[in-house]
Amino acid sequence: MLSQGQDYRRQIQAITMQIQVQSDQAKADKDVIRLNCLMDKLNQVKVNGNMMDQALQSLQECVSRHDDSAQLHEYTRVTIINQKVQVLRTEADACVGAETNYVGPTKVVVESPAGLTATIDQPAAVAPPLTMIDRPIVASPYKTPLQP
Repeated sequence: MLSQGQDYRRQIQAITMQIQVQSDQAKADKDVIRLNCLMDKLNQVKVNGNMMDQALQSLQECVSRHDDSAQLHEYTRVTIINQKVQVLRTEADACVGAETNYVGPTKVVVESPAGLTATIDQPAAVAPPLTMIDRPIVASPYKTPLQP
């Protein structure tokens, strides 16, 4: 639990640096709205980082005392703080308009059926010929009145 908590702390430091770089870029671009949004997220991440330090210190004390229930409690705090920071990172990415699920450029592959030449300007398929359809008989007894 302690090593996982320390790994979470390193991730928080990396997220802090990432948001700091984004805010520096917003400052260079003179984008006040983006900068305000990023600074808000950065401050929240720093506060959560301080809370993480306190929770890790408490977790270390619980480990040294061999208090299993307190260890579980502190590890739960550490996990919740990490989750909050992950949400803040996503919100900071939203401040700059970066999508978190972008995986790369789209690649389109077109496959032609066997026997069909693969040309771009192929003629459209010919529509089947229309047949004359008889109109059904009138099923309603309603008749329109005769106009004079």
